[in-house]
Parts: sequence; C-alpha cells; structure tokens
Amino acid sequence: MTSHPWIQTAQGRAFPLLGATASDVDWLDVAESLAKICRFNGHTTHFYSVAQHCVLVADMLEPDLRLHGLLHDAHEAYIGDHTTPLKSALKTLGAGDAMDALEMAVDTAIHAAAGLEYPQPTYIRAQVKLADLTALSTERRDLLRTGPEWGGQLPAPLPTTIKPWPWTKAMEAWLDRLGRWCPNANRRSACP
Repeated sequence: MTSHPWIQTAQGRAFPLLGATASDVDWLDVAESLAKICRFNGHTTHFYSVAQHCVLVADMLEPDLRLHGLLHDAHEAYIGDHTTPLKSALKTLGAGDAMDALEMAVDTAIHAAAGLEYPQPTYIRAQVKLADLTALSTERRDLLRTGPEWGGQLPAPLPTTIKPWPWTKAMEAWLDRLGRWCPNANRRSACP
C-alpha cells in the first residue's frame, strides 16, 4: 500500500486522501457512507443521515442542477461531516486552509467521476447553497431541540416536515437519484 494517507471504504477499497482521481470514487462507498453519517455530529432528536440531507437538497433544485445538489456533501463519505462551527474553529486555529484544500481535492475527484466541472460555476454554487440553507432551516426546525440563536438569517423552512429514514432507505434513495440523473453510473463509471 502507498505511504500516502488513505481510508478503507465500506466496499473494502483504499481511497487516497491526497491525489484522489475519478477512478478512485466508488458510488456504493459514497452512498453507504453518507447514509451512515449523522448530520449535526449526531446532536439530532433522531438519526438523520447526510445522504437524506443530500436527497432533500437535490429534490429542491431544477432538474439540470439536481446532480450537483446530490453531490454537494459527497466528500463527507471520505473525510467526514465537519460542522460549520468546527470549520470556524479550525480557521481560527490556522488549520482551515488545510481542511478546505482536502475537501476541494476530494470534491474534484467525485465531480470528475460524475462528469461534472468542479468547482462549479457561480450560479450553480449559489442555487445549491440556497437549497442547502433551506434544508438546514428545515432540519433545525424538525430535528434539533430548541436551543440558542445561531445568528445570521436562514431562508424559511420547507412547508413539509422531515421524517428521518433508516440508513438503508437513505442509501437506496441516494443511489436511485444518482441512477436517474447520472444513468451510466455504476460502481465506478462516470456519468454522461
């Protein structure tokens, strides 16, 4: 095995954390990992996965942007879900640039595997960010206990209530959407 840092994936593969390419991305690894990672570091009233969050974000977007929404947190399959407060603390301690670079490198490999440009054009990032913040607002209302004010302003939450899925359903929903929006996706092939 290489001397570079790597992580063993759910499918038993070695994913290089530095220098990953599209051929290193396994969609089953991504889906299973995202489905087993809980949002908000697990500080929710019920288990709620990153995969379900990605599906929620994607489903809010126009059809040509949905794949971008589905993949917006896909890097977390390989490097974990780092909360916004943690990222802020890392920046304060001088480690934020390193985390940003690692996230960018992994996102670049994932988006290349999906046949998508990364970083995305500004208008795509803006639409995905708005959907992500709308999901966050809805998740805060439906999945977190009442707590201190967060500061800043979030968009209005969705009118529907989030019902958390078991990880297996979240994985299936994520893979289903990947298959619809990226029809040639199998374990390792790129989307058209």
